[in-house]
This record gives sequence, structure tokens and C-alpha cells, in this order.
Amino acid sequence: MTDSGDLFSPETQAEKDLLDYFKLVPIKEIERLLDGFHHIGPKGYGTPALLARILKVKEKISSDRELALALQKHRLYRKAIGVEPGNIPAHNTFNTLRRRLGEQGFVRFHIIMIHKAHRMGLLDPPLPRLPKNRRPGIILIADSTFLKTAGSTKGEKNEYGQWLFKDPTAAFGRPHHKHKFPVGHKAHSLITLTGVPLVSIVSPANESDTDHIFALVGTARTRYPQFKFAYVILDRGYDAEQIHKGLYQEFGLIPIIIRKKMEFPKGFDEKGHPPCPGGYPMKRKNIDYKRRRTKFACFKICLDDDQLRLFGRCPHLNSPTDQGFVRYTYFKQGYRKFGPAQPDTRIYQALKPLRTGIERCYALVKENRYRMEMFNTYTGSDNVLIHVIEHDLTLTLDILFEYKKSGKLSPVLNLNY
Repeated sequence: MTDSGDLFSPETQAEKDLLDYFKLVPIKEIERLLDGFHHIGPKGYGTPALLARILKVKEKISSDRELALALQKHRLYRKAIGVEPGNIPAHNTFNTLRRRLGEQGFVRFHIIMIHKAHRMGLLDPPLPRLPKNRRPGIILIADSTFLKTAGSTKGEKNEYGQWLFKDPTAAFGRPHHKHKFPVGHKAHSLITLTGVPLVSIVSPANESDTDHIFALVGTARTRYPQFKFAYVILDRGYDAEQIHKGLYQEFGLIPIIIRKKMEFPKGFDEKGHPPCPGGYPMKRKNIDYKRRRTKFACFKICLDDDQLRLFGRCPHLNSPTDQGFVRYTYFKQGYRKFGPAQPDTRIYQALKPLRTGIERCYALVKENRYRMEMFNTYTGSDNVLIHVIEHDLTLTLDILFEYKKSGKLSPVLNLNY
């Protein structure tokens, strides 16, 4: 991938940064990936053409035609992706490359970049502010982004009153402040706490986020079987019993979900703690994840009640341990109310403040998505998904480069403490 026929020496820091940016791509692994696709195409195909897809997103180039022209015009771009001056792909070459690689080809490219992020320690970095006994593994965040489609029409309905669009995979979404007629898709993404996107799937814009959380998590586990996932942080829209239960039972994930109002059974306090036989509130002792239960103890709190202590009405005051009376609540009584991560647990309290950071994190993702919408001329969920993965690739490389350059673990969360 030398560029001997088109030597370029960077003169500015921005030019040097762009060259260093693409040096982070593991070229040999990409070449092996492309070797697995037979008849990939004529002259101009290969690693440079694939890197050009990232260049297109990175430099906000609006179309494949403009991408081909930019490569002809700028030696810096040719040097960055390693293309020879006389071997610049034509604009239709990029479309053919996308079609022949397909969704799985781009997914495999993204997996290569995710493994590089893992080797650099960016998927599960040390987080001193979290409890030392927290479950080991990657902390995930899930959310979605609206994508405007290029395949909409005005006011066309079929005989049943259903709206018709040029892109049959698109649909009307919820009202949106940037779009008068929100017709398109949703990109549902699962990212790490550092902002690295692991998995994205695409659906019509009218489908609920909660309908896709299990598909996202299942895809992540299938795609990255060697990774251990510990927690997933979700907004209050996911606060439903089936979500709490499914994430823990089916995937072994502890859901950290911003809670709506909860009402506990009679006798339980506002935190969901059960009372002792004397009616005193009990304290959480520990959570037994294997047996799916939470242990509470009274810790002989009634000793502070002089009258009760003098008359000796509580037999547990004579317990040889400090914890006194012990009681359990079980996840099966209600995962949402008695499950593995209640709002008063240390891990929940440590991760919940990252809620604002999560919003900033998705603001970064959405910034890429909205930029993508300006140039999104793809129709069909498969084509839109490839376009989403191209942006996930660029976002991943952005985070790798920022870490390499400044040592910052995340572009959106202050994790360097």
C-alpha cells in the first residue's frame, strides 16, 4: 500500500492527523477479510476502496461521485487510504463494493476494529469510582436514532389507508423537531460506556425501542462471544417488568434502568426494603445473583428503642451475629421491584449519574447520524444498515485516534480519574 508514485509530505498538523488516523486501521487483517470475498471486483477494489468509505464519512463527502473526484484532486486523501494516482476507483466502483461485501462484509470489518479497541483497553477500562466488587465485564448503553429516508412520497395511500413510500422499509416515526414529516428508519445501537458502538440494527421509524433491545443484546453476544457483558444502562422508556426479567434471565445482564414511579407491597418501605417482625425497616445485606435473591438483615436496630430492649420482646436480640433477623426477597417476586439492581444499590447509584453523559454520548452518535441524513440517498433497510455501519466504523476510529493522541478514554464521559 505504498504511494511511491504520489509522494506527499504533510505540512499541517491536520494533515498529519489524517494520515495517523488511517494508520490505526489494521491493514493486514482487512486484506485477509477481503481475500475471503471472491471476485471482489476489477482494478481499484480492495483495501483502499474500503478505507475510502470511512474517508467519505470522516470528511463529510456527500456522494460516491464526489468521493472519486476528491481522491483525484487531493494527494492527502490518496496517501491516507493508500491508493495509487492511476488506480483511483470510479464512483460506481464504491456502489459495487458495498453490494458485493454486503452487510456481513461491513460487519466483519467493524468486528476487526472492535477487537483493536479491546486490545487498546477501550471497551472495559478501569473505573475507580465503581464499587470494587461490581460484576466484571463491559458496561453497555442502548438507545436509538431517527434516520430520515430519501424514499418518501407525499400523501400516497393504498386502498386500506396505509401510507406508501418509495422505500417500503420506511415508515412514519414520532414527531421530530428537525423534520416536519419524520419518514424513515431507526438505528438502534448498543455502545460501550466509552462510546464505542458494538452493534447497530435498523428498523422502520414507527417501531418501539423496547422491541429491539433483546435483538441488540443477542447480536452482541453472538458477534463477540469472547467478551463478557455485565451491565446495560437504559432510559426510563425501558422500565418494564419484561425488560428487567428478560435481560437478566436470558442474557445474564444487570439492567440499570432509570425508574418510573414504583409502588411496593404493603409493609415495604419506599426503597423496597421489607420490615422485620417488629415492623422496623431492614437493611440490605447482599445480593445473591446465583440464587436470584436479596438478603436483608435487621442488624438489631431495635436496640435503639429502649422500651423494646428492656422488655425483651424481640427474640432475635439474642442472635449470636450482628445481623440479627434475616429475610429474603426474590427476583421472581418481580424483577423490576426486587431484581438485581435496585435504585438504592451502590452500582445503580454509581452508574445513574452517567445519565447526562449518556445523553452526550448519544449526541455524538446522533451528530454523525444527522450528518448522514443530509447525504442518505440509500433505500431499503439493508442499504441503510450498511450506511449506519460505515458511520459506526468512523466513530470507532475517531475514539481510537483520540485515545492514541491524548490518552482520553472517552470523547463524551470523563473516565480519566
